[in-house]
Amino acid sequence: MSFCKWEKTDGNKYEIAKSGIPTKDLDFITKYLLWREEVEEWQGDEQTPGMYAGYNDNLMQYLHYIMHPIMERETGLSLLPTYTYFRVYRNGSILEKHTDRPACEVSASMLIATNIKESWTLFAEGTHVNQEVGDMFIYRGCDLEHWREPLIANNGEYHVQVFAHYVDANGPYYMCAGDEPVNS
Repeated sequence: MSFCKWEKTDGNKYEIAKSGIPTKDLDFITKYLLWREEVEEWQGDEQTPGMYAGYNDNLMQYLHYIMHPIMERETGLSLLPTYTYFRVYRNGSILEKHTDRPACEVSASMLIATNIKESWTLFAEGTHVNQEVGDMFIYRGCDLEHWREPLIANNGEYHVQVFAHYVDANGPYYMCAGDEPVNS
């Protein structure tokens, strides 16, 4: 049972929306992230080992701000931002089946860029989605199991994704705004 008050009338726990972010801006963001991947020393994260990722990057926080009114319009909720995360996925990437923590009560996974012939499939309970650049997969992160099968890509190919997370201002996780932990 979801604690989030957002209920889809068709029974789905997700939807797809267009971000409206201009292609030239997404191209700039892609170049910025690929440059950072190349010049920085990094280790990746436990969820997708060996892939470049980042928490609350300033440019991703700007996307968070831009996406906020779209998220409120699409969900009908008053939302509080929690945090952003991005990944540059390459050959062999995998995302195990999981649900997210309370700070991800209402989330969007947006495809920033890919140079792979076919977009990398996102699976979620009972469905699968191949996003186009700029598409936002909006879902209840704490409730909807989601994952990706291993990415098969050639050398130099990438799939860049940003995750923008929010909580319902009138829900049980409001205290996670700004990514503050829930005290249990």
